[in-house]
Amino acid sequence: MNKLPTKREPSEPSDATVTPTWRELVGRFRDVMTDFLEEGKELERELEPRLLPALKRLKAEIEKMIAKLEQRATTRKP
Repeated sequence: MNKLPTKREPSEPSDATVTPTWRELVGRFRDVMTDFLEEGKELERELEPRLLPALKRLKAEIEKMIAKLEQRATTRKP
């Protein structure tokens, strides 16, 4: 008496196990990079109004620091 299960027939390979061609990989990569760049541009457009005033304040602070350093450098010269 044999209680072992019968051997299954091998199934066809699914899409996940099929190795894509180089052309398909290039197409996928191109699509991913295009989506990535588009999302980056959208993010930049969303953040620009909030970042621009902060960057202007930062620029003004840096210019003040540079002026102070230049003033120190000129007063220390004999």
